[in-house]
Amino acid sequence: MADQAMLRVGIVGAGGIARGQHIPGYRLCDAVEVVALCDVDETALREVGEMVGATRLTSDYEALVGMDDLDVVDICTYPNTHHPIAMAAIAQSKHVFCEKPLALTYPLAREMTEAAEAAGLVTGVGFTHRLTPAAQLAHHLVSSGALGELYQVVAVYSMGHAGFLHRPMRERATRAVTGGGPLFELGPHMVDMIRWWTGTEISAVCAQNRTFVRKRRWIGTGEWADVDIEDASTFLADLDDGAMAVFSHSSAVTGRNFDQRVEVYGSRGALLYDQARPYELRACIGEEMVELCSGYGLYDPLWGLYRQEEPYPVLPVPRRFVDTVPGAQEGRPVRSFVPAFVDSIRGAPSPLLPTFCDGMQAQQVLDAVLLSAAERRWVDVSSVS
Repeated sequence: MADQAMLRVGIVGAGGIARGQHIPGYRLCDAVEVVALCDVDETALREVGEMVGATRLTSDYEALVGMDDLDVVDICTYPNTHHPIAMAAIAQSKHVFCEKPLALTYPLAREMTEAAEAAGLVTGVGFTHRLTPAAQLAHHLVSSGALGELYQVVAVYSMGHAGFLHRPMRERATRAVTGGGPLFELGPHMVDMIRWWTGTEISAVCAQNRTFVRKRRWIGTGEWADVDIEDASTFLADLDDGAMAVFSHSSAVTGRNFDQRVEVYGSRGALLYDQARPYELRACIGEEMVELCSGYGLYDPLWGLYRQEEPYPVLPVPRRFVDTVPGAQEGRPVRSFVPAFVDSIRGAPSPLLPTFCDGMQAQQVLDAVLLSAAERRWVDVSSVS
């Protein structure tokens, strides 16, 4: 709107996440301008600078956050840099949007969260899968109590590709840079998803992590290096409301690409969510539907068993959930929380927006998973500090 003050943004990190989600998100906002960029890659810095028309380009994030006329610092870098950049931005009274995981550890994430809250700043975290229309419908059904008392949750988010065995060693595949493998790459999304859907916290975990390929060659030099992050992580979880959950994350799902699915079972119904079908859920709600669905199947006379195939009917996602995706009503949807973040800075309600508090809560669970796997025992999440 014409009477809105211009919001000036500085982005740290000019890689794919900035180009694919953050910058398109800012372009959907009125009176917002990306005026400064920071990246250690000069080529990427120049390319993105030309893309957004930013003239202030630097390889020093401290120089960027110190610019007096910036209102927002947007962090699109590797996880090991999230904490120092965010703390520097908060010290300069800048609102901060940060990619996930929020930090390498829970204590760092808590420090970021507490500092931003004390300064009265708006924060956002890139848990973009909340925007999937089917995920929003699932949230509506679970949080409204339509499924009754929750019993069990199964959450899977994995990624695979050809050549897993011979994948080269990269900087981002080290614990010092990313904190973990698929547990830290994919796990934060699913921990946040279940917290958001259920409105309750994960109270305890029992985890199993595995590194299947223990040595890889560094890209570029070809030298061998020890792998210090997991290739797969599975953990059991207790929820505060009494439900039980299983989470599974892997980069070794042979012959598959990205695979994100959730099953939720309750006393009055159940649902099956698949990110590959973003405009539909399979759901079974109410006593009559439960009875009909549980009797569905193809009888196999050889084995004397019912084989369930697509047990629940398809529930199309109502248009109102699709329209919450930024740009969807204009026919150019962008999977980005940037517009909600900007709205929140301007005082508008943004109920979908994940904040630093959400990132911190997810990080506490991840830290508990690492501890549980290392010590091969159940860990109370509240004991992680």
